[in-house]
Amino acid sequence: MAFVKDIRIADNATPAAATSRIVAQRLGKSLRERFQDSIHKRECEPSQDDYDVKMASRAIAAFSIYNLAVVDDATAGKSVCDSSEDGCIDALCVNHSEKRVVVVQSKFNQRGNSTWTRDDFLSFKDACEKLQLEEYFRFDRILQQMANDIEIGLESQDYKFLFVMAHTGKRGAAEMILHDMQRWQDELNSAALAPANTPQDDLPFQVHLVSAEDLTEWLQTGTHVNIDLDDVEIENYGQKNEPYLAFYGQISGDQILEWWEAHGTRLFAKNIRNLLGSTDVNESIGDTAVNNPTMFWYYNNGITLLVSEILPNRRNANRGTERGTFKFLNASVINGAQTVSTIGQVFKNITEESSAILAQIKIPARFIKVAGSENAEAAAAITKANNHQNRVLGRDFASQHSEQLRISKELAVENYQYQLLRTDDQHIHVDSSTIDLDEALDGLACLTMSASIIATLKDKRGRFFENLDGQLYKSVFNPTVSGIKVINAVVHLRVIERLIDSKLSTTDRSTHRKRHLIITHGNRVIAALLLNKVSNIATATESISPDEGLLSSKLDSIVDEAEQYFERNYTNAYPARFFGNVEKVNEILNVLSDGL
Repeated sequence: MAFVKDIRIADNATPAAATSRIVAQRLGKSLRERFQDSIHKRECEPSQDDYDVKMASRAIAAFSIYNLAVVDDATAGKSVCDSSEDGCIDALCVNHSEKRVVVVQSKFNQRGNSTWTRDDFLSFKDACEKLQLEEYFRFDRILQQMANDIEIGLESQDYKFLFVMAHTGKRGAAEMILHDMQRWQDELNSAALAPANTPQDDLPFQVHLVSAEDLTEWLQTGTHVNIDLDDVEIENYGQKNEPYLAFYGQISGDQILEWWEAHGTRLFAKNIRNLLGSTDVNESIGDTAVNNPTMFWYYNNGITLLVSEILPNRRNANRGTERGTFKFLNASVINGAQTVSTIGQVFKNITEESSAILAQIKIPARFIKVAGSENAEAAAAITKANNHQNRVLGRDFASQHSEQLRISKELAVENYQYQLLRTDDQHIHVDSSTIDLDEALDGLACLTMSASIIATLKDKRGRFFENLDGQLYKSVFNPTVSGIKVINAVVHLRVIERLIDSKLSTTDRSTHRKRHLIITHGNRVIAALLLNKVSNIATATESISPDEGLLSSKLDSIVDEAEQYFERNYTNAYPARFFGNVEKVNEILNVLSDGL
């Protein structure tokens, strides 16, 4: 990718190549022909004299979206919002699977020999800042329709924002402009509390300068969506014909490694969620693969792929079903991404010993043919179901854990029912005397007043149940936690959450945006302070009734002080990221505690 930090001052001083005009014209024509059918034609009708130039500019934006947002051609084309009312943003795409938001300004430089001007940069920077302030009315209606998706990205600490200036001119920019762009990226990531040593690919905010050179390289690299898997061997395979053709069986670990080495995360382009990173689940997969490969088939749920075409080898007919060879076109792993990526990473430095281990690993696999636009809805349904239907979570195992069963018995003594099994909605209360496991987690975690626990609760709550023998789970659920403590924590938390919801609903988002974001993302910090500093229930041995009036008053004080603290110290900080940062959560807990 064309990271602004990778561009040198010398790049701008280098004269444009003699063929720059030809390259620019060919790029414009090629991209226009590729994307124009998917791009809106407002203010850009084919009958207009400047159609080719305008559509080429829009196609450059679409191609940038295609490559950087990791989407298909049609999605990239529909992301173009170029118009006279675009507010200097020509295309925008939110990919929730990749957790990235790509914002593009594009220009078709017909001569191919110019670079960006200071006005170009300042206009784009201003537009991106207005976007971050959620001033959607300043942009084209196509972008306005993406508001909800953009807000998800803005309010999450996991999404990356790529601000992209793409044209068919030469590489680089004037020294002053380049320094301003690089400084802008630093300021964005500083406000997002990104550690100084964060790799460029992992920065939450990235600025990219895309030139004709980059566009040409992308074209040479080819598609990142359509992946064909050749000579796939399936052992003990079967076939299903209705309602969709599918083959199933088991495949060997060495084939998974080959896929990973050839295609990497592009294998998951159509999945609905990204890789989960380093988790206990991944570590367990890796441990089984290395230390107990013959049991891998028994322990692993397997993988599911959608494909557009299945081509069995003609020799399969003479082999029976013990082993078959297939070619799968346009393949995408829609379930089992953690299995594929873990095998790929564990065995990336292949040795003779690890090669022998890989040969012993067998993975259950399904290849389902769902091709064509007429089956798009079915493909989406299969993808969603494979990722959500009957999914077993660590939380489900916790329902049988000895500490939970003990708490359940103690709650029964107090005439409370402990809802341990997961339901579709964990926060629907049958009555006031029913407490569910998730409520208990929320209340007890906030009671710890631990910054790391509260930050984890905010954005990574599933980690509490990944390892029931781990420190994180035991920091909340341990032998010192009594039934009374659970009851007091949950009863008070219900009142606190209701007060927070009420305050949020009466806070105008447009006029008090920062306050609204603080209440939204700081809810766990607020709850922790109210539970510990106001309710004083951490060591109580009897049931205590919440003092709603006092809680409401202290809530107002906490929010006011938090807002003032942000204005004094973190004017440009993003609350979503701030309250997911352990160091900052610890800081504000200490600051706000002093005022209570």
